[in-house]
Amino acid sequence: MSGCNGARETDAVAYVLAVGVDAAADNQLNVTYLIAIPRALGSGGESGGGEKVVEKVTVKAPSLVEAQTLLNASVGRAPNLSHVKIWVVGEKLARQGLANLIGPLTRFREFRGSMYLVVARGTAKEFIDMNNPELELLPSRWAEGVLGISSESGYYLSSQLHDFYVRLKEPGGAPCTVLAGINPDTGKDKPSAAPTLPDRAPGYLPGDIAREGGNPAALAGTAIFKGDKMIGMLTNVETRMLAILMGNFPKGFLTLADPRVPEQNIYLLMRLGSAPKIEVSLIDDVPEINIEVLIECELSSISSGTNYEADELRPEIEQQVSKAISLEMKNMLVKTQELEADVVNFGKYLRPKVKNYDEFSAIDWNRLYPQAKIHIKVDAKLRRTGLMYKTMPIRE
Repeated sequence: MSGCNGARETDAVAYVLAVGVDAAADNQLNVTYLIAIPRALGSGGESGGGEKVVEKVTVKAPSLVEAQTLLNASVGRAPNLSHVKIWVVGEKLARQGLANLIGPLTRFREFRGSMYLVVARGTAKEFIDMNNPELELLPSRWAEGVLGISSESGYYLSSQLHDFYVRLKEPGGAPCTVLAGINPDTGKDKPSAAPTLPDRAPGYLPGDIAREGGNPAALAGTAIFKGDKMIGMLTNVETRMLAILMGNFPKGFLTLADPRVPEQNIYLLMRLGSAPKIEVSLIDDVPEINIEVLIECELSSISSGTNYEADELRPEIEQQVSKAISLEMKNMLVKTQELEADVVNFGKYLRPKVKNYDEFSAIDWNRLYPQAKIHIKVDAKLRRTGLMYKTMPIRE
């Protein structure tokens, strides 16, 4: 019977679905809570012309626990955080440091390590306010769904609280998490990086992709941390290279310049043929990293009408894919070396070569990573040609 002492009726509890945290003046926090309204959910909610399904409340407080206490004084129910799906952190707070935020999240019993952690360009409050999915009843369900299908493109990588915490504490590798933003829906293109030819795709950060309509909230790219402080960002294209190196890239489309008709494009569906082979060694206190990646491709479209399905022309496509992936991977790794942040976690490949944890910690991997000599070898194989075995030119 002692297990019932802390029980509450469901109509006495306010179930929080998402939390946003921003830096405020005087060393305080603005904490935004997204709270479910069970009564409205049962009646079909806003999509059925009924009541709104969530309530948004922002509280200014010196800490997370004080914010929860103040929330309790205003909502009329006991806040319950055990159903939180996503934590959103504003960019300003992320750059100041998350040490004081992550501690309570990993210690308090109502928080789970499987919660998603996201850094929002701008403020977390704006992201939660503007997140208005049409296909989902609950904004938190949208976040859970879109983060769950991150492997469909590799343009962002879902990051759960536990993953971030482990990276934060281990001596090799840098923490990282997914970037979020608000798209102004103006249809204007604002790429952060020009295409790395022969790949035609420019690099974007969330909110900068040319788009009109749909949910203003968007995910793309990666927030890079050094210690607990955010120090930089990877675009969606750079994040795809990170996904490949982490072995977390099931598939994604690629748009390349045609090798024989450069003004035309070739479209391919690519996937990892096997887990990347990565070897890390120390030579005279300088790391040497050897990377071998196997990419398998399937032709999706050939604009020029060239018969690349033919055995004698297939190597031209494979070389084009290898060149594109190699260049983009190199650019991404140079950027992380300049930021002194090993987001790939190459350090873990060096651990088996030392005797124990203390010896690996003494190496100070994060200090050595910027000087690492990195060798990349990408082998691409054209495995399939779609539902066509031969491309014929259009007759005049």
